[in-house]
Amino acid sequence: MRFLDKFVGTVSWQISHISQIALVAVMLLISGNVIIRAFWRPIPGTVEMTEILGAVLIGMAVAYCQHMKGHIFVSVLVRKFPLRVQGIIDTFTMLLAVFFSSLLAWRTIIYALRMMERGYYTGHLQIPIYPIIFLVGIGFIILAIVLLRDFLKAINLAVKGSEQ
Repeated sequence: MRFLDKFVGTVSWQISHISQIALVAVMLLISGNVIIRAFWRPIPGTVEMTEILGAVLIGMAVAYCQHMKGHIFVSVLVRKFPLRVQGIIDTFTMLLAVFFSSLLAWRTIIYALRMMERGYYTGHLQIPIYPIIFLVGIGFIILAIVLLRDFLKAINLAVKGSEQ
């Protein structure tokens, strides 16, 4: 379990760097577009680049957010139960989360392959779409691995009744 914890932490942290770079790029692009527009004309393709970078931003950040327990979840009722019951409930919710995030990753990769075969590009800048979709799919794969680790921890909590 320690290997999985270390692997999940390292990989999710590393791919979150891509997300951080995308965030800075979006910020600079939008700010630069506003400033340049005041004196000259807008930067061509700003909307396309913002959309692409937004997809990269979300796709690469979601696994690290789950790793750090940064998502909002409602546990008002569940916190009142004993640890084993909490573990059982978490086991079922994590199993569903692993299933749906794996399904999402699988279908996203298939969609990226389809876009690659068909040769889709953005409208103005003619940037191929499939590499961005692959990045998002990889982000969902990492999310599924993080959720699998959380699922295993929930099973451990349900069986042992402690978080250790």
